[in-house]
Parts: sequence; structure tokens; C-alpha cells
Amino acid sequence: MIYRWLVVLLVFSVTASSWADDWPALPEQNGAVEISAQEWPLRPGPRSVRVLVHYPGGKLANVGERTGLMLTLHNWGGTDCVGTASPTVLAEKLNVVALCVNYLQSGPKDSIEGPEPYDFGYLQALDALRALWWLDHGLKGRGVKVATGRVFATGGSGGGNVTLMCHKLAPRTFACIIDLCGMKKLSDDIAFKLQGGSDLDARFSRDPASPNFLSLDHQELRFVGNPDHLATTKLLGSRTKLITVHGRDDTTCPFPDAVEMVNWMNRAMLDVEPHFIGKDRIDGKVFTSTGHALGNRTEIVLQLGAKLLSPSDPERGERTEPSDFERRETIRYRTSNGAFEIDYAAGFPVGRFVAKESLPDYPNHQDLSFGLDRDGTKQDVKTPADWAKRREHIVRHFQRVTGPLPSPMRRVPLDVKVLEEVKVGTLTRRKLSFQSDPTDRVTAYLFLPVVHAARVNVAKNTDAREPRTPRLPAVLCLQQTTNIGKDEPSGVRGDPGLKYALELAERGFVTLAPDYPSFGAHAYDFDPKHGYVSGTMKAIWDNIRAVDLLETLSEVDADRIGCIGHSLGGHNAIFTAVFEPRLKAIVSSCGFCSMQKDDVPSWTGPPYMPLIASEFKNDVNRLPFDFHELVAAIAPRSFFASAATKDNDFDVSGVKDVLAAARPIYELVGKAEDLVGHFPEAGHSFPEESRKRAYKFLQRTLASGKQ
Repeated sequence: MIYRWLVVLLVFSVTASSWADDWPALPEQNGAVEISAQEWPLRPGPRSVRVLVHYPGGKLANVGERTGLMLTLHNWGGTDCVGTASPTVLAEKLNVVALCVNYLQSGPKDSIEGPEPYDFGYLQALDALRALWWLDHGLKGRGVKVATGRVFATGGSGGGNVTLMCHKLAPRTFACIIDLCGMKKLSDDIAFKLQGGSDLDARFSRDPASPNFLSLDHQELRFVGNPDHLATTKLLGSRTKLITVHGRDDTTCPFPDAVEMVNWMNRAMLDVEPHFIGKDRIDGKVFTSTGHALGNRTEIVLQLGAKLLSPSDPERGERTEPSDFERRETIRYRTSNGAFEIDYAAGFPVGRFVAKESLPDYPNHQDLSFGLDRDGTKQDVKTPADWAKRREHIVRHFQRVTGPLPSPMRRVPLDVKVLEEVKVGTLTRRKLSFQSDPTDRVTAYLFLPVVHAARVNVAKNTDAREPRTPRLPAVLCLQQTTNIGKDEPSGVRGDPGLKYALELAERGFVTLAPDYPSFGAHAYDFDPKHGYVSGTMKAIWDNIRAVDLLETLSEVDADRIGCIGHSLGGHNAIFTAVFEPRLKAIVSSCGFCSMQKDDVPSWTGPPYMPLIASEFKNDVNRLPFDFHELVAAIAPRSFFASAATKDNDFDVSGVKDVLAAARPIYELVGKAEDLVGHFPEAGHSFPEESRKRAYKFLQRTLASGKQ
């Protein structure tokens, strides 16, 4: 369905720039105007939105050099300025031109009673941003000087959602936004009126033939806590102060969604300031409710944004870099089946979904010296940018065998449960479980090195005079094929030569050893109904969630996380690292060799990759990947291979082939010293000397967290 929209949006993007001089003039005093808006595919044809303008003192003539611009956006079902901070008060007290925008589906007729699904912040945010651009464009056109860096937005409930989406679609435009109990996530229960944490009904359909079909790409875009998109926002250079205010007892816009969004914003290192309103904040004047209403939304904005929104406070929020309107660039957020682009070529934003480019077939997967254009033309890999294009093809081809990496929408709260805690020498070992996806829990052992009781927990330390507990590097420790699962790398039982989770913890690492699906205490039947095409992808997802768990620990430095595994764990570590960039150093013991020198049918059982048999007929020449590509795809992160010379499972010459092919890529990215091969005279094992070398490698490469 999203691609049915594509043609309309592309046509619009071509013609939109010609409209730039046809905008209505700014009113001389407080008033309303109608501006053109991007077409809504569910009701094709021209569309406009009503914008209410509020000047300081009620007149355009009062706008001056310290005057800022501000959106204040109404709630779901509202119009004009309902359910948000008063624009007249904001204009007077903050010296801003305040805009209320009747964005798409304003009013109950379209938002609540209409047959179409509720937009949930996509075109609505584009409408609001277009109004903001119109104001900025109009002021500049009249030669009115304003404080162009003082750009703010706020909104309540649905308006809070649109405010958050405005920042997502224009991440370098706002100095500060204040979200008041807005929707954070188009969850399945809201989208499809399922039982869940909200009574909201967005009226979408699961039926691809329905005009109201909600594609995964659309759902991912509307998730303002989408970790992949937040990482892109950070990479783009957003410096916006994000203030989010949410009642702890809010069930209309579920409070857990707010916690999740803040957690992901923190992990993306965005400047987020949460205010979760409990009974201790109720004062009867500003805050009157711990639920959805919150209280006096005008006073909440003035109180929490007092310094940032003030035109004269020395700590005021003021953007110094060009806005997205001024940059005239295209912002791109990847989605499962393509991307969403926000095109600022005309100044105002035009949004569109685009499909992935076609995937070229490679004649072999051992030669990494070139990439292929969409028409199959060879392009030599000469720069890291050239390699990035080939790497994207590698990841997509690998997913032809494993099935797709789950969408960020599949992330659920970890809900960690500690089942047991014991002392092992000076270490603390916790047996725990965590929620990996909506239907499955994973069991694991967590080792914590010595923690001195007198030291202060970093996560809670706010006094600079107190000594801070140094955060530690962490390693995800993956098991070999053994029914006892995590017990072996944890040293509980099994081969004492494979207790690397215990030995690394004794060397000062935080370690986490999860059960592979169907092993240890992790019962799993590999039925496709769970949402995974292969056991390999299920394990990859479990490991990604294990990294999520490590990041939540106050003892862990999130910039220093590695992964180690033997045999099954050795290739599981590689597979996970291809998709998980937070893994900065990877150790694989007897875990791989070139598929050209391996027993291909051995990879086809339910815990691994059944499509190798059903789709690729166990033919190594038809396989769309090889380990040469996967190991190179880990670059520039550190990789250590321990390959025993007498390994009967993985041919050592095939390991050397892989490392030789990957080395030019490591050299290209300036990390040749971080691709290491060690070849002990042994069978399928992880000898003590090899483990010591691997541990030193992890200590070196995770020493600073700088990659």
C-alpha cells in the first residue's frame, strides 16, 4: 500500500517548489489563514490547513529581533488551540509568534468519526512544519528580523505526538520541544483496536488489500522511540532539548510507552528531559492529575521551560546551526522495506516513502573488491563509502537465507526477572530471564565482578564531589551446541575449557551468557508462527535484546561491549555482529570457514537456516552469502578468529581464505591490526592459550570504547 502512495507523492515533490511564491501573506494582527498542504492519498486532491497566528501584543508590528517562533498543537479530536498551551499567553510571556495548526484530521468528524485511519503524526507533522516554514518564509520576505534560532514546539496528547514527530522530521530546526502526554508509539493495540494498554482506536487494517492497511514501514515511522531512527537523528546532529511530560497513571497514552521512548532517546544520547508525574508532583495548580490530563498545560510549559523558552535568560535555548528549512537537504529514515524521506528542496518539507533499490546478484561471494550498481555494473571498492554500498547488499543477501531482522516494533520491555543470585568466589552470578519479543523469554547467567559497597552507583550519582564508580566493559558469551546451554560458558557444568563467561568475569568484565533457542532452559519449537524464518534469526534477535539488557546495567559501559563464542557460539557471534553495531569486538572460536569448504546441509536444521535446503537446494554455488562477506561486514570493529588446525567441523584453510578476503576491507577502514587470526594445533576446541589471547584481545580493543 505504501508504494501506491509513492507515485502521488513523487509527482507532488516535483511540482511543490513552484508553489513557493503562492503562499498567503502574513496577517497584520492575530488572525487565521489557509495554506496549501501535501495531498492525503486517502482523499486525493488539493488540501489546505487552517493556521492561527498569535503575535506578541497581537500585532505583526510588535515582532522584533528577539522574537521567536513556536508551534502549540491541539489534541486528538480537537481544533485550533484546544488541549494545548495557550498561544496568546505564550506569545506575551515568551516573546514568540505562536501558531496553532488545524493539521490533517482536526476535529471529531475526521479524527474520531471518520472512516479513514487516524494519521498518527505523519502528515500531521508535515502540516505543522509547513505552517512553521510559511511563518519563517513570510517574515524573511518582509525583511522582519527575528531570533531565528528560538524555534519551539509543544502540544498535548495528539498534539504531543505531532510535536515529537515534528522534531523527528525536522531534527535540526527546534531549540526545544515540550511534549505533554503525547502518543509515543502506534502500537498494535492502538492501530487495530486490540486489547492492550490504551482505549485509543486508530482504525487501521491488517488486510493489505484494504485502503486502511497499515504497512510495517508506516508503523515504524510513527514510532517516535524507534531506536534506529533515533540513532539517525543523533547522527544528523540534532541538539534539540526534548522535554517530555507524562503522567504515571496515564492509560490513554500508555505510560510504559513514554518510559520506553525516553530510554531509547538516552541510549541515542539525545538531550531528553523526562518529567514523569506521580502523586508527589500534584500541587493542585500546575499539576492536578497523574493521568492523561496532567493539569494546566499552559503553566506546565511555562514552568518546565522557564529558562529555555525565555528570550532573556542566559541559559535560553537558541539554535545556532542552520535549520532544516535552510539546509534544503533530504533526511532519510530507513524502514523494513525501504525508507521514508523528508525532502526540503523547496524549503518546506515534502514526505515520501521509497522502496528499496533492487538487489543485484553477485557472481561469487568471496571477492570483496567490487560492488554492483542496480544495473549490474561493477564498481571497484576504493573508499569506505564504496564498501558501505557493498555491505548493504551483503546484509540483504544474508537475510534471504535467515529471514528479515525483526522490526524495532518487535521490541518489548525487557521485564528482567532475577531467578537466583549466588557468590562465585568474588563474583556475583545471577540467573535471570528477560522478555525477548512479545511471546518469548530468554534465560541467561549474568556475572558481575567485585563491586565495592562504598562506591557510588553511577546511574544514581548526582554529586560531583562523590567518587564515581567506573563502568566496566561487557561481553556477550554465546554457547556451543550443547543441551546444557548457558551452563557451559558459565562454568556451572560441561567442558571446563569453555567457561569463558566465568573467566572473563574474573578478569573484570561484566558477562552475560544466554541460552540459544531450544537449549538449556530456553524451550523453543521454531514454529514460523512466532515470526522468524530461521532459528539463526531468532538467536540474532535474542542476542540483540541481550545487548539491550547489558546497556541497562549501571555497571556497564555501553560503548565497550563485545561478544565471544565457540562453535555454534562462534558463528552466532558473527551473525549477531553483522546486525548489531553496538558489539565493538568479536571473538569466534572454531565457528566458521568458507561455505565453499563446509558441509552445507549441516546448516539446514530448524535451529539454523532451513531455507538453505528449501530455497537454495543445498547448493553452495546458489547460496547468496559467504563468511568472507560476513566477517568483512564487521569492519571497522575488531575481530579475532581462533581456528584449530585439526578442527573436523570447520576447515582451517577455509578460515584463512575468509580472513585473507576480509583483510583489504580492514585495511581500507584503517583497522588492519584489529583483524586477528590464531591457529592452535588442536581439534575442535578453544585451548587455554587461545582463550588467553582472545581475552587480551578483548581487553585491548574494549579498553577505551573508541572504535
